Amino acid sequence: MPAYNPIYRRYINDKNIVMANKMTRANFYLIKEYEYVDGTKGRYSDANAPIIFTLFVSRAKDIVHAVKVSDIRPDLIRRFLGKFVNEENEEIEFEGSSRKLYESIVKKVPIINKNAYRTYKLSGFGRVLELNMDVNELTPKRLNVDGISSKSQKQNK
Repeated sequence: MPAYNPIYRRYINDKNIVMANKMTRANFYLIKEYEYVDGTKGRYSDANAPIIFTLFVSRAKDIVHAVKVSDIRPDLIRRFLGKFVNEENEEIEFEGSSRKLYESIVKKVPIINKNAYRTYKLSGFGRVLELNMDVNELTPKRLNVDGISSKSQKQNK
């Protein structure tokens, strides 16, 4: 899979280091360090660090479900994120449980396949940067999007 990091870097307005246990769903993150289940550690530079969009984050279950955005063409991510836009308040919104969200939207989008859909151990994250992305550039041009709903950005149980 080609990495589209250089393209997505254009859409980053700001980035801040966060503790992994403060990660929330419906947010973009740049993974700088990660310890894989087999014990190997991955360290990444800004140029090749994976950019993920979280769909489910649970401290209690020590798990993160995410879409690895940096492996998907930007035009396809626009279509995917467009499915979550509430046109009335011009925000990306996640409604309902993560299971319902996965079954009703994520599972039905062909680009979110086994290569792009990722499951991580929350405890495996080392250095993580929370990204403030220009979501208007990451959604279809016909939509005007101001941001991501703060009600959607939470940790799951």
